Amino acid sequence: MPGGRPTIYRPEYAEIARNACMVGATNDSLAERLDVSVRTIGSWIASNQEFSDAVKQGRQVADEAVVSALFARATGMERKLTKVFFHDGQPVTASYTVELPPDVRACIFWLRNRRPRQWNEGRHPSKDEDACDWSELEQACRRAARADERDEPSAGGDVGEAQAALRDAADRLHVHL
Repeated sequence: MPGGRPTIYRPEYAEIARNACMVGATNDSLAERLDVSVRTIGSWIASNQEFSDAVKQGRQVADEAVVSALFARATGMERKLTKVFFHDGQPVTASYTVELPPDVRACIFWLRNRRPRQWNEGRHPSKDEDACDWSELEQACRRAARADERDEPSAGGDVGEAQAALRDAADRLHVHL
C-alpha cells in the first residue's frame, strides 16, 4: 500500500484545467480555481498523464491564438465593423472596413524571436553573412518606433513618414515586413 495522504484529484479536474488553460490560466490560477496549492498543481502535472495532457492542450490553444494575433499585428489587418446611429429617430446600421497598418514593434518582436541571428540588437555579422548594409533598415525601424511611441496627434505625419521610410529600406534590402 502506498504511503501518504490520499489525493484529492478528481477526473473532472482535467477538463476544468483544459478549459481554463485555453484562456490563459497559469498554475497559480489553476490552483486557486481548484482550491489546492500551486505545488499540488505541479505534482498533478508531473504524475497524472490525463491532467498533464489537458493542461498542455489548453495552453497550446492559448499560445496559438496569441501567435495568430501577433502575426496579424505585425503584418497589418482589416477589421469589419458595424456602427449604429440614429437618423430621424430610427436606428441605422452601417458596416465598414478599417485597415490597420502593420505595427513596427510587433514586426521587430516577431523577427527578433524568429530570426535572432539577423535581428538581435547587438548582433555581430558573421563572415559568411551577406554584405548587406542593414543599418539603414535598423535606423528606419528606430525612427518608426520613436514616432509611434510619441503617439501625438501632431506626430501623425511623423509616424507615416517613418513607416514609409521603413518600407522603402526593406524594399531596397529585399526584406518582407
